[in-house]
Amino acid sequence: MVDASGFPGLRFMRLRRRVESLRPIVLAALAVFGLLGCASIPEPSGDEAAARAAFAERSARLEAVDTWRLAGRLILELPEETWTGQLGWRAEGPEQVIDLSGPMGRGGGRLVLGGHRAVLLTRDGERYQASDPDRLIALITGREIPVSGLDAWVRGIARPGAGFDLRADAGGRPSRLIQDGWEILYGAFEDAGPAVMPASLELRRGDMRLQLRIHRWQLGQPAPAS
Repeated sequence: MVDASGFPGLRFMRLRRRVESLRPIVLAALAVFGLLGCASIPEPSGDEAAARAAFAERSARLEAVDTWRLAGRLILELPEETWTGQLGWRAEGPEQVIDLSGPMGRGGGRLVLGGHRAVLLTRDGERYQASDPDRLIALITGREIPVSGLDAWVRGIARPGAGFDLRADAGGRPSRLIQDGWEILYGAFEDAGPAVMPASLELRRGDMRLQLRIHRWQLGQPAPAS
């Protein structure tokens, strides 16, 4: 296990060389696509105020659902490479598990969040741990980029307790969200029972782009087998 508290010099250099190949996987798992700078938020018009109210109502309903799952596909585009894979994400209260697998099941790994820890387990048996996702991304990539709102953004809501810039329709479904310096663009939504959920979204930062195509949502506990 690798801990984020510090490393002796030689061991640290070996670690950094070894984890360099994990960079696309970690970036995909944590969706590291922050937008530089913060956007100013103009005074909303009447229609915008109504859309924000609908967005707040939709957000409150989804925040009350602490058990959910999704399955889909992601495409991570970096200047020097492109990584595609399958994504499985499940949340049960404060615990979240994100599974990634590359083409033909190669590559990828599992990211476990919750209990004041973030753990990355690779398919090669490597294990990397930090106290939260932000510290884990700093350990692996050397960057300090906030990712704490990712579980909210993938559901089409904003991270609670922080300001945001929003473009949404009358039903509260966002088409564009900027928060914590990140930009998220939403495409289609699909009916998932208790709420309509994003079926496609894109996260951007400079010349990096992450696309998510979600083909299955499950909100709440699964129905018991008959």
